[in-house]
Amino acid sequence: MKLNLCLLFIFISSVVLAQTTEIKGIVSYENRPEGFVNVYIRNGDKGTITNDKGAYSLTVSPGNYTLIVQALGFKTIQKDITVGTSIVVLNFNLQKDLLGLDQVVVSATKTELNRREAPVLVTVTNAKSLKNVQAATLFEGLNFQPGLRTEVNCQNCGFSQIRINGLDGAYSQILVNSRPVFGSLNGIYGLEQIPTNMIKQIEVTRGGGSAIFGSNAIAGTINIITKDPLENQFQVASKIGLIDGESTDAVTTFNSTFVSEDLNKGITFFGMHRDREGYDNNDDGFTEMTKLRNLNFGFKSFYKFDFRRKLTLEFNNSHEFRRGGDFIDKSPIFANIAEEITSNVIGGGITFDYFSEDYLQKFSAYGNIQHTRSDNYYGTNQDPNGFGLTKDFVTVAGIQHTAQFEDFVKGSMDLTSGVEHRFNRITERRENPLIIPITQNTNTLGIYTQLDWKILENLKLLAGARGELFTSNLNDKSLFIVNPRVSILYNISKKLSFRTGYSQGFRAPQFYSEDVHSEIITGEVRRIRLAENLKKELSHSFIGSLEYSHQHENHQLMLTFEGFYTTINDPFVYEARGDIGGLQIKEKINGDNAIVNGFNLEARFSPNPKFLFQLGGTFQNSYFENSYEPEEGIVTNKITRTPNIYGNMMVNYTPNDRWDFNLNGVYTGKMFVPHVAGFIPETVLEETPNLFEIGLNASRTFTVSDKFQFEINGGVKNLFNAYQDDFDKTIDRDPNYIYGPSQPRTVFIGLKFGTDL
Repeated sequence: MKLNLCLLFIFISSVVLAQTTEIKGIVSYENRPEGFVNVYIRNGDKGTITNDKGAYSLTVSPGNYTLIVQALGFKTIQKDITVGTSIVVLNFNLQKDLLGLDQVVVSATKTELNRREAPVLVTVTNAKSLKNVQAATLFEGLNFQPGLRTEVNCQNCGFSQIRINGLDGAYSQILVNSRPVFGSLNGIYGLEQIPTNMIKQIEVTRGGGSAIFGSNAIAGTINIITKDPLENQFQVASKIGLIDGESTDAVTTFNSTFVSEDLNKGITFFGMHRDREGYDNNDDGFTEMTKLRNLNFGFKSFYKFDFRRKLTLEFNNSHEFRRGGDFIDKSPIFANIAEEITSNVIGGGITFDYFSEDYLQKFSAYGNIQHTRSDNYYGTNQDPNGFGLTKDFVTVAGIQHTAQFEDFVKGSMDLTSGVEHRFNRITERRENPLIIPITQNTNTLGIYTQLDWKILENLKLLAGARGELFTSNLNDKSLFIVNPRVSILYNISKKLSFRTGYSQGFRAPQFYSEDVHSEIITGEVRRIRLAENLKKELSHSFIGSLEYSHQHENHQLMLTFEGFYTTINDPFVYEARGDIGGLQIKEKINGDNAIVNGFNLEARFSPNPKFLFQLGGTFQNSYFENSYEPEEGIVTNKITRTPNIYGNMMVNYTPNDRWDFNLNGVYTGKMFVPHVAGFIPETVLEETPNLFEIGLNASRTFTVSDKFQFEINGGVKNLFNAYQDDFDKTIDRDPNYIYGPSQPRTVFIGLKFGTDL
């Protein structure tokens, strides 16, 4: 009997073993093994990552499969295979994806997918592009996508913002790893507080498009995806620039990554130190660019319990000092005009991801926190009451579930649902007794659901809604509104895709980033107050696009045409109220409907791995249905500080592994900018000139050993000095009368040392 049982056990075991086999091979690039490449079965529960020798191995049952080979910066490979009982050996050679046609994005649906399969058009700036234009911070890297334009709004403090499709920064949702932790104070100065050496890629969706990220994404979302720990590496870099031959700008960065041999845990560190001298363009003793010192440090780590459970932990810390006005090396109370801000930002987050055994369901739980403290001075004429303290505290917590249905009405569908809570507290106290303290607590509870339905092989529908309950201690009533959003992707052919969509959004009546920032206009401090009957804004956005993409062997081409139309009911506008109680006041009120419409064009072409050409432009019209008064003495229906035409270009040439050359440009068309009386006799609405900023740089890499390399780079930004030439002078100037490129001609040189430069 025992013998029979043993024989039966051996027979069953042999049958089970015979039902599985191995797929293995080597993944390489230019005949060199490529590590850390994802190899997995499409719509299955099998996947792995190549080791440092490029080898992979998968154990599967006999059957028909589609094998996916995917790595950052390379074209995705799909191969249909039939597996029998013998070992299958498949080797793959990767090809560069210079245009990012096969880039994986998360901003369309908050789940990872190929951008060509996303119903919402997502454009990407990757780490290579940021390096090509020598961008040190997020602010410098955002100009190289159609529809995006950065601007500096103040000579005294360097307040900057990003506009999408002509709408100012408050209408854009800035996310870090898909989380809305970018607080109000970060919206004023934060674009220069995020170093590019922590960024993996920047994903931009113009228009609402997705119900997942919240109602404030009226103009669009900017999702900053930070670098993941993928392989052991180390880099340190230093660069120094000379601004207009006068002021220095020194930046030092480092990156270090450690990953375990089994690839189940890893951590990546980043850091940046920046020291920029103040810059005075017209020799009147007052800055056009602030003095700036910035120190950033952070890390991102992960731990995989197994292939289905992953824990991610993030931390970041930033300390920044900025000072503008005159006598910038002295205490601000000795200055005629001074804006001095010392910011401390600390934050972090934790995420837990869980996949079901069949990989058809994913559950995520996350929590993030960020605290910003700003010790500041906004004052004139040696005013001892100019000191103040502003704090911004943000928490975000949520859960999200995604389910895949492989057979849904003859198609397939992903259903994503979740709940997210965001708390934000803004407090401000000033020494000036005329300025009323601000304490604003807001709670936003969002509940969303969204389906991504592949109806046919070439037709996708993305439809969803997000309901938001908004409460604030400054509002008597709570707000609850449901924002529907829908998008359609129709692949006319393998090369031509059509997308269209509608979205609704709203902004609650509250203080935003620009409202807690003190303005100094012609020697007087000016503040914002909310109108008593202030109502919510409500937006309706329509967007449509055609995208042509072609790739054959080594060359790639992508052409994009995108049209947009957004109308905003009861938009927030600011009207001057003059001197009230000894303080200059601007009041936030509801204006007449605002309309922004136009189209974006983008062309990207790579004839071979050595060349990359990129050209983008925006043509738009932005206005209010009726006139308003942005400043006393100015009546207009135009949305100011928004050109009708703007764009960018980039040419990159990499002849070999050692040399890299880049030519880039940013064009800013004519626009109307308020110019307040003081230095000039009366307030007027100025039309600015066309400005075209050209940058040129090159780098040379030297091999030190098998693991380490050394790079020297240099170049010039704003080669032809396309810079504003009509700044106001002295204490009577209007510091908000500033437009065009953020800096004049700047020559720089840099060094970098490390692995995998």
